[in-house]
Amino acid sequence: MNVVMELVAKFCHSELEAYGSCVQDNPQSWPTKCAELKKKVSNCSSTHPSIQRIKRECHKQFQMYDYCIRNNPSEVEVCLPALQEFFTCGHSAASDQQLKDDMPTPQKAAA
Repeated sequence: MNVVMELVAKFCHSELEAYGSCVQDNPQSWPTKCAELKKKVSNCSSTHPSIQRIKRECHKQFQMYDYCIRNNPSEVEVCLPALQEFFTCGHSAASDQQLKDDMPTPQKAAA
């Protein structure tokens, strides 16, 4: 799973679940019928303080990881060091124990 999506799923679970249900229930018309729910997911992921902090403080590390997986789609394991750098940064960016507990780990992301 994409690391950012994992964070969004963790922090914006209800919004993401509602959007996913809408898409599933409207296979032909989901782009229009679910547009408002998609905006809610986007709004949550862009305004949640925990996600904002990690995006702000770990942008460089995430870019390095993203670049690696895009250039090694069949060998993503070579990107584990870059993923570990991102997670280390995310844990450092966490200002409280709850955010540290919520930050995914490489083992969870690789599963």
